[in-house]
Amino acid sequence: MSTILPRSELSLSGLSELIKQQFQPLAAQSFWVLAEISELKSATSGHLYLDLVEQQNGQILARMPAVIWAGTGQSLRVRWGSDLTHLLKKGNKLLLQGSLDYHSVYGFKFIVTGLDPSATLGDLELKRQAIIEQLTNEGLIGLNALQELPVVLQRLAIVSSPTAAGLGDFLHHLANNPYNYAVKTQLFAAAMQGDAAEPEVCAALNQIAQQAHLFDAVIIIRGGGSKLDLACFNSYLIGQTIANHPLPILTGIGHQQDDTIADLVAHTALKTPTAVAEMVLNSFLWFEGAIKQLGLNVQQFANQLLQKSATELLQLKQLLQQNTALNLNQQAQILQNNKQKLTVYTKYFLNTQSQYLAKLMAITNAYNVEKLLSRGFSITRCNGKLITDNEQVTKGQIIETVLHSGKLRSKVE
Repeated sequence: MSTILPRSELSLSGLSELIKQQFQPLAAQSFWVLAEISELKSATSGHLYLDLVEQQNGQILARMPAVIWAGTGQSLRVRWGSDLTHLLKKGNKLLLQGSLDYHSVYGFKFIVTGLDPSATLGDLELKRQAIIEQLTNEGLIGLNALQELPVVLQRLAIVSSPTAAGLGDFLHHLANNPYNYAVKTQLFAAAMQGDAAEPEVCAALNQIAQQAHLFDAVIIIRGGGSKLDLACFNSYLIGQTIANHPLPILTGIGHQQDDTIADLVAHTALKTPTAVAEMVLNSFLWFEGAIKQLGLNVQQFANQLLQKSATELLQLKQLLQQNTALNLNQQAQILQNNKQKLTVYTKYFLNTQSQYLAKLMAITNAYNVEKLLSRGFSITRCNGKLITDNEQVTKGQIIETVLHSGKLRSKVE
């Protein structure tokens, strides 16, 4: 049977004091605690008040308030610079160094004295890998790279902060190029870090997409920074907007090691704004060089064609001269042969005609009237007509007879 001890009563302050006494050994120790920031408030005094939680499968396993005193916050800013703003954000996991404090009115709280960003960076990297996997599954990685990049990048839409050092470097490099190339640029202002970066960058890209015909490419640039400064570019929304953009997008956001999601989905990712400017100028150089080379090729081809034509013309001239001389010789030989033939044929023709003429002369002579009359023949006419038949005359007509010597007139009886 249990023993009933006499009841001991404590006041609330007494209980609080008892807790403080029991807690005292822990208060002197320093702890490294991994927790997620669920709430963050800044006081006018410079103190930062945090609500730390540990969750598993959506269930809160532990919760504790924490504070970063103004002096500690100043020291942390000196140590971590602008990264501190990115580290102390709602939803980030942090490895915090500090001690426990107990107050009879305010209870327990964790007094932060230092931090290690490795846990935050590790958590951000896990989120980055998850976004990359999602973009890959959706076919968005490499999609913008399919956009045709013009040979000459002359009309550029720039997404950057007006105060970004990288923007100044980029514009200065373009304006002071030694080749006097003229590049047209138009700035679409957007925050390059912090919570405003994601919506403003996406808004600028969407604005450019509505007037895509005015530009050759989009340039996203900023002046470098730490991984946490560039964490805004590990955004699914920015990656999705870049991937689906109608223009090729070039990035030069100043990182030297890991690529951001914006780099992975962009058409071309370069390390710095100056490197992007060099790429732009190189497009002019390449095009100018190609045009010059084309001109040289045309000139060389023309010279070769002229030389070939001159050679062919000379060969044709020589061949013509050779053929002409040969042809003249052949024609001269033919002419000589024809001359000889003509001489022979002429002699033969003249001889033949002479013989024929001699025969004609002989025949003519044989039938000469004078000769016939001398041989005793006579010619009889009646009324001027030659009489060859006695029936041609009648009795009583006067006929005339021509003899070799003289004429006779007779009357037909």
